[in-house]
Formats: sequence, C-alpha cells, structure tokens
Amino acid sequence: MNDNRQFLEKFFPIASFIAAIIGPKCEVVVHDVSDPERSIIFIENGHISGRKVGDASTDLVLKLLKAEAYREEQFIANYKASGKMGQSFRSSTFFIKNDDNELVGLMCLNIDITHMEAAAEWIQHILQGGSPLPPASIEAPLEDKQSKEYLQGNADDLLTHMIASVISKINIPVDRLSSQEKIELVRELNEQGVFLLKGGVSQVAAALAISEPTVYRYLQKLK
Repeated sequence: MNDNRQFLEKFFPIASFIAAIIGPKCEVVVHDVSDPERSIIFIENGHISGRKVGDASTDLVLKLLKAEAYREEQFIANYKASGKMGQSFRSSTFFIKNDDNELVGLMCLNIDITHMEAAAEWIQHILQGGSPLPPASIEAPLEDKQSKEYLQGNADDLLTHMIASVISKINIPVDRLSSQEKIELVRELNEQGVFLLKGGVSQVAAALAISEPTVYRYLQKLK
C-alpha cells in the first residue's frame, strides 16, 4: 500500500461521520487522484448515484485536475451535479493535500435534492396563489440543465458522456468537420481532462472519425 493511500484512509471515518450527520440522502466519496479510472476508494450511501468503490472519477474531477484549480483553492462548494437517473444534487469538493501541499485525493459530498426542488416548486405555486396540487415533477427526477458535474460509474461511461457533451455543442455532422474544427474539439476535450483517462485517445478518434495518431498529432499542435 502506498503512502498516499494510507494518508487518504485517514479521511474514511470523516466521510462516514459526515454521511451519518446529514443522512441517507448524502453521498460522501473519497477519490484517489492517482488512478482516474478507479479513483473511488471509499463511498458512503453510494446507492444514491449507483456508484461503488473502484468506479471512475467524474467529468468535473478530471477538469479540476487538468486546470490544477486545487493550487489556488482549498475546496469548491454548493455547485450543481446530476445523476445518470436524472437526479439533481447539491455538491461540494474538498481538496485533500499532503504535507508537501500536493493534491492526493478529494472528498466529495453529493446531496440528493431532487424532491426538495420539486417540493420547493410546489410551495412557490401555493404562495403565488397557484394550484395546491403537487406538480407532476414531484414524483419524477428533475433534470438539471445547468449541472456542472455528472455522477456516473465506470470510465467508459464517463468518456462517452464527456465526448458526447462536447460534440453536441456543434451543429455540424462529424463527417463534415474540417481539420481545424476537429482540432478545436480536441482542444476542448483536452481542457476537460478527457485524455487523463487511458481510453481517451481511442474513444475520441472513433467519435471524430480520425486515427489515433491524428489525435496525438493534434494534441502536439496544441502544446
């Protein structure tokens, strides 16, 4: 067992402590940033997102690692996330650093607020003199259109989601994209941290209908 893993294990009881205080609607995760494909090394209330120990990082975690946002901040708090079943979360991430101020892990809190949002909408309708009946959304998960993070399981799912999200921003079929447009897509995917995952190059190559050497060449041009 490496020193970083032993260091991170000290945070497991804290994660359990937080989950016990907030309750079963709060998922608390400890990530080991040295292994993005299997970064989850501890999780409480994983049933909320359907994740487990051995699952991958998230899109936000990869972006934070790529941008090195942890160098200026100790944590980020109260941002929106969404689950693969359409749930809405209020999430926060604490950067776990060693004695040399190097990032070794993350502790992430994801509070499921799906039904809280629906209930708040219902209350607002009542206060404004609307129908006293609960909106239909109170019985179904709400899709968060402004989500900053997507909570999924394995690395392949993560890559598929991240690549599709970037490509969906353009209105041009992939087979009609120019080389420059593909380079720009590779640039954005790189900034999102896609290539921190082992399968990133091959999945991007397949999605853009180019070869893996071409992806590497584009990345070289962007340096």
